[in-house]
Amino acid sequence: MITPNILYYARLEFDATSKKTPKYVVTAQAGYYPPIEAITGRNSKVSMYLMEKLKENTNVPSIRLQAKNGLNFTGLKDYFVDGKLSGFAYGYPLADKTYSAKNKINPFFEYKDDGFLFIVHQDDKAVTETEKIRPSFIELIVLDGAKVLISSYCKQLVMGGFNEVLDALRKQAQ
Repeated sequence: MITPNILYYARLEFDATSKKTPKYVVTAQAGYYPPIEAITGRNSKVSMYLMEKLKENTNVPSIRLQAKNGLNFTGLKDYFVDGKLSGFAYGYPLADKTYSAKNKINPFFEYKDDGFLFIVHQDDKAVTETEKIRPSFIELIVLDGAKVLISSYCKQLVMGGFNEVLDALRKQAQ
């Protein structure tokens, strides 16, 4: 399988000051992805909340990332495999022009064909069950036009197919 064009890489660190819902803040990034500017907060940082599924019996992932203004950044598909944390997930941008009851403009609409890969890192030294389940940091990789093949790219990621390019992105991330 050919490695697709990687547009953007970000490292989202757990914000220890977050209250009930785990909050993650982008601490390093490489590349450029225009819609990220639209979800940058007043503090010049990109923050996202790791949220559980709202309703049972719906065909949506059990976990999602929610960005500024209640934008559902993406659901994390395959976050759990056979009831266990997988360490990897994939998703893609919301494909609607607007979101919420207030019909807010979706900044990711033009990028709806892109795909997201996630590497979810757990804290090896965690003591409590909550800390063991909650990721210590999450890596995001945005692939250009990869929505239709994103589940295959996730399998490729799991098998080490992105290791070299990931090492390079981690080194250049600021």
